Amino acid sequence: MKINAHPQIAFSAQGIFSEWPEFEYRQAQQEMSSLVWEVVERGGCALIEAGTGTGKSLAYLYPLFTQTIQEKGSVVIATYTINLQQQLMEKEIPFLAKILGIPLKAALLLGRGNYLCWRKLAFYRQHPDKLDSSQRRFLLRVLTSAEENLGCLEQLGYSLPSELREKLTSEAETCLRKICPFQGKCFWLLARKEAFAAEVIIVNHHLFFTDLSMRMEREFADDKLVLPPYHYVIFDEAHHVEDVAAEYLGLRLDEYEIERFCKRLLHKEGRWGNGWLVSLRQRLLEKGSDLAFMQRSIAALEMELIPDLLTLENLFRTLFQLIGEGQNFQRSLGEERNYRYTTNLLLENETLNGLVSQVNEAIDQWTKRLSLLIDEMQDSDELIEDTIFLVEAGRFFKRLGASLPLLLDGTDPQFVYWFTLRPILGDQRTIRMVINRVPLQLGDLLYKELFSKVNSAILTSATLAVGNDFTYIKERLGINYLHPSERKEVILESPFDYQKNVLVIISTDLPTPEDPKYSEKISLLLPDLIHAAKGRSLLLFTNKRQMIEVYNQIAPQLKEEGFHLFKQGEKPRNRLLKVFQLTSKSVLFGMDSFWEGVDIPGSQLSNVVIMRLPFRVPTEPLFQAKWEALQQEGKDPFLNLSLPEAVLKFKQGFGRLIRTKTDRGTVIILDQRVTTKRYGKAFLTSIPGGEIIKATTEQIPILIKKWLE
Repeated sequence: MKINAHPQIAFSAQGIFSEWPEFEYRQAQQEMSSLVWEVVERGGCALIEAGTGTGKSLAYLYPLFTQTIQEKGSVVIATYTINLQQQLMEKEIPFLAKILGIPLKAALLLGRGNYLCWRKLAFYRQHPDKLDSSQRRFLLRVLTSAEENLGCLEQLGYSLPSELREKLTSEAETCLRKICPFQGKCFWLLARKEAFAAEVIIVNHHLFFTDLSMRMEREFADDKLVLPPYHYVIFDEAHHVEDVAAEYLGLRLDEYEIERFCKRLLHKEGRWGNGWLVSLRQRLLEKGSDLAFMQRSIAALEMELIPDLLTLENLFRTLFQLIGEGQNFQRSLGEERNYRYTTNLLLENETLNGLVSQVNEAIDQWTKRLSLLIDEMQDSDELIEDTIFLVEAGRFFKRLGASLPLLLDGTDPQFVYWFTLRPILGDQRTIRMVINRVPLQLGDLLYKELFSKVNSAILTSATLAVGNDFTYIKERLGINYLHPSERKEVILESPFDYQKNVLVIISTDLPTPEDPKYSEKISLLLPDLIHAAKGRSLLLFTNKRQMIEVYNQIAPQLKEEGFHLFKQGEKPRNRLLKVFQLTSKSVLFGMDSFWEGVDIPGSQLSNVVIMRLPFRVPTEPLFQAKWEALQQEGKDPFLNLSLPEAVLKFKQGFGRLIRTKTDRGTVIILDQRVTTKRYGKAFLTSIPGGEIIKATTEQIPILIKKWLE
């Protein structure tokens, strides 16, 4: 049989895949692959909701490889999670290559900061005194890994402390590129070279939109682009695309990022220790071969650049403080908070307007003086690294200056503006501000810059449609702008027997989630549910405060009884999931990201408890702006925004239970609105199946125990 046989033949019961013992004929997989084949061949866009167990990875890989095999670097697969990327590289693609009997070249490319830098490793090997004792111990381990050609952090098998990670990984600001003595074995360059030579490049959503944002600037160097030109793109886990795209296609000003950059230049964490400008002075003194050059450069540093940057650092500090005072922000301890604004802050506050002018004047003055120094340094091979870094520093501050007026004028109706106050990772007492500006109609931008330019785009996930309708996702991503003849849509049901293996129980006698007594009531109920399921439970919350409150209420008793409780935030996500999976009588408390991406097959996860329907908090800035925009268009924002979004997340949460054909378990819904409200039907009809029962809190533990026995 030809390796480029149509999927209808290849995935048939007698096709090439049938020769493999592990192959199982799945009609949905055959249909999906046929659709991808058509879209790759003819062009356009496909939206494919494929239920768990469809085999969607192989379904899209086969036509991608067989039809585009001669077009190196032209196919990009973007996933949301590293787990899926690893599955593609380690399982699906080797399997496909074996079946087809030909080599298939695929490459996994991560962000630059995920790769070790040989030049930095060499420096710290020679100067271990630049590290503290714990970092030196880690360094020996990292050096051993690098010598074994393990240069990607994901390959190491251990996590690096954040401070050491910054010291040892690659970064554009200090990369010597072609003149680096380690260029021939640079982990980042080798990974990038491998990706550019591959038939298929696998990246995450964040890296894809990093590259797209650079392309949209229209002013970029080819060596800074992450990806080569591509003609075909597939988004797996595509329900994340809008949120990730919004993060990278807008503008942001991060107080913490500015502090860190100034720190690198002035204080410490610069070039191997001292601030970069401070250490540059010492290197100029050591150079000494050109006395006039040395004197001019040191004078420029001491009299202008260092004092002016200190002034600029203080101006930014004052700027964020003034904004906070003007908005009456309380930089208190606690979780991340957002504050939307819709006015021109510069017109409202003369002091702020004047301060922004000062900042931009200071940036202009500092970058001009920096350029003069860089011009002086251009001919010195010994200072090439300094030159590269200082060029990037100049660009960094120029971008800040250009962004400020745009970010503080909150009146453009095409954008949404808000402040984020967030604790620094690992330091809950330190609160820093982020100023955000994101396109309101992201779909317009995505259509113009992405979907209208590629030959084919495939978007797939287990959760894309709402009530068998793709309208919501099409409008959000701009796919509705494509001609109907260029769009394909299909919903493929999971091959799993949900009716036989899933029991859905809806509580009937709990108060509504808005009731003040709700947390108290579920705290009384949950231990009984956990006992009935013998642990093996995932408890899904929508509110962090409530999750912590309930955990604190029930944890002491359950721990005394031999249960192991794990709460989101205690450990890194992947480690938490692994420990949960390997521990008997375990219970996992999670929210947000734990509604999806939890893939624990078998009986270890047999009970999923959904506390409340996952409606978005209505005060979130971007959500609020979308709501208002729909109202202005005469549309119902609840039906066109809030409900579809909640239904998709609900489907994700439900999907955590059944991961293989033999899995069996219960889904408990502790929000009676799913049956008492008219919109509740949208949630129940969205799930792939299962026997649905209404029960009292007394009956639920009995039903769980009976079903799982």
